[in-house]
Amino acid sequence: MAGALSRHSSDDGITPLMAETLEEGLSRLRGRPVRIRTLRRGFSSPSSSFRTERLRVSLDGDELLSVFFKDLNPDHQMEKARTVREFDLEHGRRELRVYQSLLSPERFGTLHLYAYRWEPDHGRFWIFLEDGGRTLLRNTLHLPHWTAAARWAARFHAATRNLPQAQTSFLPRYDRTHYRRCVERVEKILPNLDARERELVGRGLDSYAERIAWLDALPRSVIHGQFFGQNVMLRSGSTTRRIVAIDWETAALGPGTFDLVSLTSGKWTAAQRHAMWATYFEQYQAETGQRMGWEDFRRQLAGVALYQSLEWLAWWGHHRSLSRHFANFMRELGTVLDEHFAPGVTATKGVG
Repeated sequence: MAGALSRHSSDDGITPLMAETLEEGLSRLRGRPVRIRTLRRGFSSPSSSFRTERLRVSLDGDELLSVFFKDLNPDHQMEKARTVREFDLEHGRRELRVYQSLLSPERFGTLHLYAYRWEPDHGRFWIFLEDGGRTLLRNTLHLPHWTAAARWAARFHAATRNLPQAQTSFLPRYDRTHYRRCVERVEKILPNLDARERELVGRGLDSYAERIAWLDALPRSVIHGQFFGQNVMLRSGSTTRRIVAIDWETAALGPGTFDLVSLTSGKWTAAQRHAMWATYFEQYQAETGQRMGWEDFRRQLAGVALYQSLEWLAWWGHHRSLSRHFANFMRELGTVLDEHFAPGVTATKGVG
């Protein structure tokens, strides 16, 4: 192992172990011994959940490598995350397994998993990933970048729709039980809402409860689970493989349109949302060879958007003082109800 290791953060005893872990992982990945000459650590300030660092690594042969380090120990979560997230290892373990068994950098353009160390007895739950850069999709309003993300999602969902159960058994499944639990969670926040909010959420809950069987029957693929702009990076220096989905802690088996609804939530114009929807619609058909009717596709988007709004309201209803997300999803719920589930609206007839 390298003799000289330099660092830019605290906890000297950890750096040599990080270098050792990374050497072992890179050696396995490349099929030959890899030696680290220097490893410099820097705290990654944009992190909002787990503690992350950017590592500047010098390998034998004068090769420089940028590495993204993520500490998945729930006890090491950032302060804000501690107030809203459970202290368990389930989400961190799921992210590691997604990288190990589902994500292919060559096929999907996702990040390389360079190395990991999973030692419960020592409280070490580390993953070392390729550094995809610092440009998040959420920081740009350039629509072609967003339609590219929709196209990527369609390809990914098409490729993962028929995976063997042995490969996906660790993923939660969006089934009838899952959808019914959403009803229970929403009902718990109703007493804490004001009259206007309670009326809107109650109306949404009634429409949703009628459609649980329909949601359960939708085709499933591997989904990201939080495919918002904050979890998509734009890889610098690439035009063909620029979209990089990150943070796979909430991956699941569910309808692909769940990710598309996430991507297109927020203050988009009708024309902008339509552009992203149409891109996904056309790409998914091209990848699968399956023909879909546009109205059926829009009906699915509406039903999934109804569910997603309620799911997030149930979550943020207990933490609304910490974020404006509750108000955002209340607005999303109002929009989907007015556009697709109001009396006299026929666009979603037959959903239930």
